[in-house]
Amino acid sequence: MAGAKRKLARPQGAKKSARIEAAEVSDHSEPENTVEMFSDEDLEGGFEDLEDDGADLEAMAEDDGEDDDADDDEATHTAPVAEVTGASNSVPDMRFAVPSLEEIHGLKETSELYMNNVFKLQLDEMMRQVRPDFEHAEALEHALRRIHKVLDGLPSLSPQPLHDALAWLAELSELPIEVPFADPKPREDAAYKFAFEKPSNLHLVGSWPLHTAARRPGELDVDMEVCMPSSLFQEKDTFNARYFHKRAFYLAVIAAQLQNDSKLQMDVEFMDAEHNGRNVCLVLRARQTAAKEFRKLKAVIRIHAAHSLGTFPLNRLSPNRNSLRGAAVGAEEGASLAPTPQYNANLAADALRMPHLLFLHSTAEACGGFVEACQLLKTWATQRGFGTLLLHGAQLDKYPGRQMVAGSENTRFLLTMLLAHLLHGDEPATGLRGRTLHAQRPKLSFGYSSYQLMRGVLDFLAKHAWATSPVFMRAQPKYGLASHAEQIPPTSFSASPRVLVDPSGCVNLLAAWPASSVDQLQQEAAQTLHMLNDAESDCFRALFLTPCTSPVETMDEAAVVTLRGRDQDLVRRLDAGSVRAHALEHLLHVASTALGSRAWGVRASYAAPATTWALGTAPPSVSRRVEFGVRLNTEHAWRQVEHGPPPEDTVACASFRAFWGEVAELRRFRDGRVLESVVWPVSSLAQRAALPRRVLEHAFVRHGCVAKASKLQWVNAALDGLLDVPADLAHRAYLKSPLEVGFQGVQGAYDALVKQLRAMDDLPLSVIGIQPVAPSLRSMSTFVPGALNLSELGSAVPDCASYLPAQPLLLTLESSGRWPDDLGAIQEMKAALYERMAHVLTPKMPGATLRVVYDRDAEQGDVIQDQSALEIVMPAGFAFVCRIHHDREHHLLTRLVRSSSGAARRRAQDALARYDRRFVHQAAHHAALQAVQDQHPALGPTVRLLERWISAQMLSTQVPREAIELLAVAVFTSSTTATPATGVAGLVRVLALLRDWDHRETPLIVPVEAASRRAHEYRALKADEDRKASGTTPADLRAATATAPPITVTAAQRVAAEQAFRTARARDPALHHTAWCIATDLDESGSIWTHDAPTAPIADALRQLAARAVAHLVTGPVVHREAAMVLFTPSLQMYDFVVHIDPAVHTRYAEALCPEAHAWLTKDARAFKNLRTVRASIYGNEVRPDWDPVGEFVALLHTLYPNVFRLFYDHHGGTVIGGVWDKALARPHTFKVLLGYSSRPATGNDVVLNTDAILAEIQRLGHGLVKKIEVAPST
Repeated sequence: MAGAKRKLARPQGAKKSARIEAAEVSDHSEPENTVEMFSDEDLEGGFEDLEDDGADLEAMAEDDGEDDDADDDEATHTAPVAEVTGASNSVPDMRFAVPSLEEIHGLKETSELYMNNVFKLQLDEMMRQVRPDFEHAEALEHALRRIHKVLDGLPSLSPQPLHDALAWLAELSELPIEVPFADPKPREDAAYKFAFEKPSNLHLVGSWPLHTAARRPGELDVDMEVCMPSSLFQEKDTFNARYFHKRAFYLAVIAAQLQNDSKLQMDVEFMDAEHNGRNVCLVLRARQTAAKEFRKLKAVIRIHAAHSLGTFPLNRLSPNRNSLRGAAVGAEEGASLAPTPQYNANLAADALRMPHLLFLHSTAEACGGFVEACQLLKTWATQRGFGTLLLHGAQLDKYPGRQMVAGSENTRFLLTMLLAHLLHGDEPATGLRGRTLHAQRPKLSFGYSSYQLMRGVLDFLAKHAWATSPVFMRAQPKYGLASHAEQIPPTSFSASPRVLVDPSGCVNLLAAWPASSVDQLQQEAAQTLHMLNDAESDCFRALFLTPCTSPVETMDEAAVVTLRGRDQDLVRRLDAGSVRAHALEHLLHVASTALGSRAWGVRASYAAPATTWALGTAPPSVSRRVEFGVRLNTEHAWRQVEHGPPPEDTVACASFRAFWGEVAELRRFRDGRVLESVVWPVSSLAQRAALPRRVLEHAFVRHGCVAKASKLQWVNAALDGLLDVPADLAHRAYLKSPLEVGFQGVQGAYDALVKQLRAMDDLPLSVIGIQPVAPSLRSMSTFVPGALNLSELGSAVPDCASYLPAQPLLLTLESSGRWPDDLGAIQEMKAALYERMAHVLTPKMPGATLRVVYDRDAEQGDVIQDQSALEIVMPAGFAFVCRIHHDREHHLLTRLVRSSSGAARRRAQDALARYDRRFVHQAAHHAALQAVQDQHPALGPTVRLLERWISAQMLSTQVPREAIELLAVAVFTSSTTATPATGVAGLVRVLALLRDWDHRETPLIVPVEAASRRAHEYRALKADEDRKASGTTPADLRAATATAPPITVTAAQRVAAEQAFRTARARDPALHHTAWCIATDLDESGSIWTHDAPTAPIADALRQLAARAVAHLVTGPVVHREAAMVLFTPSLQMYDFVVHIDPAVHTRYAEALCPEAHAWLTKDARAFKNLRTVRASIYGNEVRPDWDPVGEFVALLHTLYPNVFRLFYDHHGGTVIGGVWDKALARPHTFKVLLGYSSRPATGNDVVLNTDAILAEIQRLGHGLVKKIEVAPST
């Protein structure tokens, strides 16, 4: 009924606290509440308002505590069954009851709001883990009562000079206490005096009484506020940290009394949760001798000092006022100094904890989903590195590498206030940054569910223009948050780059946040909304369960920076609170300015744990070592020219030259423009890839962010060179270094060959289509093919660098009825056509070598499968293999499979599988990936690094290349992370995907074809003619890609893929085939590339290796080559025997991770560079495309001993082959004829595998190739 009033439900499990009663409100009106403030009687005897009810908690995935299992057993209880009186038929069977209105609403909400029903169930289950365990709150209440008693008995101290006050404190404390004075430190002869009186009020504040606390790694915080009497302060205490000095002394006296109390059973320490040296608090942590219930709560008590609002004139706390002046900052009296917005905000915020609590409590009372929405937002933010953590002792080892975004210490409170703001609406304000803000209706309704509220906050975070539109929360005078616009006008907040002002109008909640950190929060919110809009993907783990706090995991370029202190601007440094905070603000500003449109954003982070220290020691120095990251804009990141202003704009030119220094110059461009510019010359592709790093290094050194460039250590630089042949070998082996030309060399050779193939007019059938399928022709081969110096083979080109890869091509000929209708005759006709092509092309391609070649497994006689090809070696130093695609062949093979049986059927099935893989699937795979690569240039480097990493684990033959490429595409089409812009960023995210993907239980569905279509659409939108026609600008392109729907397969394709996966697992539960099910919109079965490999043990091993690799990259992070090489250096301990290869005769040794010069240089000539130093060749000057003797040797051993052992090696120049015996053959078994392997007598009539004889045979077969064989000691 319109206008009807209702009483809104209280948050689940909450009790009335502090006698705050929720009034009845209309459905669309703002709640009106009657408030009774806290009184001493309320707090007498100890916080009766503490909630003692709550949900059971199981151990969270990230929670610590060695007694979790015992805790769960104790917490588990059975709900009492209500006793029912009366006749049994009077109680209705609830199984058949009509659904209530609440149940119907819940069902409708699940279907309309959530991505799917599973997401809702996952959310509900997580919330049971996130809510604090109020079952053990009784022990906390007891501790709070004891603290109240101690504080009530505090002695008093009349105003005394600093020296006398410290002497009194020393007498009061049984142990020494070091008062944590903030900078600037007080002088010993300070004119002001220090006094002490017991607190005028005690309040329980923060998230605990609100029930909005959320479990997270480490400990929960229960915040308590002691209000310092106003008589302790003077108006001038707002200047030069005098207030914070008295505050620190006050907390030190309280700490002394708490430390002296033996019954408290708690350790007392100082904590600097805000990392600014001003907002120091006391942290009380239960000892091992404390009550078990309190320890099981995994919470600490924090005691904050506060003053009453009105103690100081509010106009002095305005953010545009300076509170640090005079000799304390080395300035003359009356000098004009910069404002101190952070300092003033810290001082004002100390008076507002209780009013904020009352305001938020009233909001929670009126909005049923408020509490749970806050917990969801806090969990979401924590997993993304926003907000401090309370880690102590063993917890620091359990959560290594946890990072926090710079300046985001108050994130959890900020999100809570932002949610309340969206429920209440804006405060009208005028004049700030030229904008007039009118009061707006609330953006969220009090009737929204927690999920709707969370989405509303994320939507506001993502879409609000924080840089230009400040936010002012609506005043709440009934909670002590009346507007103070007269004393602190809205225009005064212009000193801060981002503004969110609390209801009192006194505090900018974003005062300590660098602009880039707010931008990062905004980007994370936008990415989360993108995930939530993807109804087809399961994003729950990425949203709430997987921590992603390091720039290595989230950014495209990451570095470890050792900051340089900036002493020349003491006021700003003191305002920031620490040398690190001030230096970070400067570094982030310089980075944003230097990169400009090259990057979407920059990020700095440092260790997430709050700083704590013993009472008797000085505060630890803040580490200047921080992690820094850049999210690159692929459209502009690698441009070589930085355009500045025209010379007519003298002010802008002066600023441009001041920023860039000696690299800035005035240049005239071809279009006639004359501009100030910076040119970054590059001589290789590697230098171009490192261009953003070079720009930042110059800017950081010039502006004093770092002492020298070596203080900026890049993760990407540590992995540079892994995909390159050593420069010395490249110079000897190639006509042009692959480092300089990249994939353009092989692409140019391909284009030249295509012209010759299309120009053939002496063939019976014309070539109408040429389809490349080589990884190098889609820029994804692990190494860039170089133009091999064919004329120097056997002389200047070392054998270890003589590998010439052959690039496969598919040829389509015009339709003709002259093709035979017999499979064997078709293969013969193909061979004849190849021979004819060689005859036609030879005179047209001087210097080229053309010949007909056959596959390794080719057979003579009645052959039905494709086995021949045309091999072309071009004088430019590249080789190609051409195969003819005849579509009639597929029909004939399919018919043969249906009509035959037994061995003939198996032969036909093998031939059909080869045909489909070679001519159908590879062609479609290449075309799709080529399109995706064109849109995402980082896809190629990602694939190359991933394949390099997998091969380095000696798994080259265990994982198909196409599967590796699909794993990479999965990252570039995923909605869970931003699209990588560098290969290293892509590698880290693919490794994280491997770590998190449970391949035994779920398929990986990759929308390859959908991504290809999106790439074509993007390319069309980007085209110049379309841009001119539609008026599209680069900004429009970014908006189009950002707002585009997630790339997914269709619902029908997903259902088909999941059904195929379930069928495969039911048919093969032991995972003998298709351990990895990678389904695509081109292959719903998910088994085309992974039917036989990797095997289940290899897939499990890769998952473990990926988890360790990610941890190694993030924890540190990896910034040195030695640390990076750990990722690519496998352990040999798992192998039963290891075959060592002579690198001098390994044709691919140039691709090894660390090739040694003795493989191609003679020992006696290395000291004389002008002499001929290359080893004598063994293979001579014959050109052998795809000649890999180690690979052939491994294939031979697999053929000779198919079921005796498994071999593992790195085909990129690896010099060891690891072997593992079949354990079943190592056990004694009965002898029988034709065992298939060498055996020796054991006991009785039993025999065992003769490993010594087999290894001797391997040594003999590998003569000249094998150096030695090591056998693992028997266990």
